[in-house]
Amino acid sequence: MTPATATELIDIGSDDCTKAAEAWQQICESLSQHHHLFLFTDFDGTLSDIAPLPNAAVLDVRTHKALKRLCAERNVTTAVLSGRSVADVADRVGLPLIYGGDHGLEIHGSDFEFIVPGANEVRLEIPALCNAIRGKTQHIPGALVEGKRFTASVHYRQVAPDRVPELLDICQQTVDSNRFELRRGHCVMEIRPRVNWGKGEAVRWILDRHHASPEQAICIGDDETDEDMFRRVPTAVNVRIMKPRVSMSAARYCLSRNEVPAFLEGLIDVIQGLCMSQQYPM
Repeated sequence: MTPATATELIDIGSDDCTKAAEAWQQICESLSQHHHLFLFTDFDGTLSDIAPLPNAAVLDVRTHKALKRLCAERNVTTAVLSGRSVADVADRVGLPLIYGGDHGLEIHGSDFEFIVPGANEVRLEIPALCNAIRGKTQHIPGALVEGKRFTASVHYRQVAPDRVPELLDICQQTVDSNRFELRRGHCVMEIRPRVNWGKGEAVRWILDRHHASPEQAICIGDDETDEDMFRRVPTAVNVRIMKPRVSMSAARYCLSRNEVPAFLEGLIDVIQGLCMSQQYPM
């Protein structure tokens, strides 16, 4: 499969049963070629609804149950890659998975910990940078500056639309572009160290660590940082969460956020069916 624009996205959850069935058939054919699969998923906006405040995001019961079932499948490795810190997202999911925090700058598994070279060099600059932005934006109601371990986020979900340009200008004027890069997402400005690393590189690092190929991957995400995954592994089963429309995506498939639990359950059925047919070694 090759990267596709939004006009070519295949809606897995389409009301057209024929189209939905054709999409699942394509996915099954792709996955059936491999004895072990890797699921990479974002958290906010993918596993969880976007909340008014970052701390309010929760994993719904059905999604948690599906992830727990995936944990029990030994032919699947699951990783949650988030803009949150590893500790934050791991606490919200509460399962023994691989976690990538700060957009993959830090990756933790049951038997390993990895920090991207260069990330630690700018880590100590984050608190002062956050304080500087807070001081300059305190007059903007609803602005929220969140400092994390290796990155920071400036949220404007509750900022009046006419004040957003001012907030973004302050971010651009305050951040040292030689040390950090700014990436805009859903009502958030992400501040990340310039280390040439994102979720896409995290996906490849995890695959390489397991001597796996991109074709073994399933990537799900809803934001521009997740497009890093889709572009880095274009031959994976890439699924963009729509809100409700995306002008452009490197993903092949799309879903709405409320269809994610059913998609995960469908993956479990596909995997178990392949095991039963002995395409997977038991």
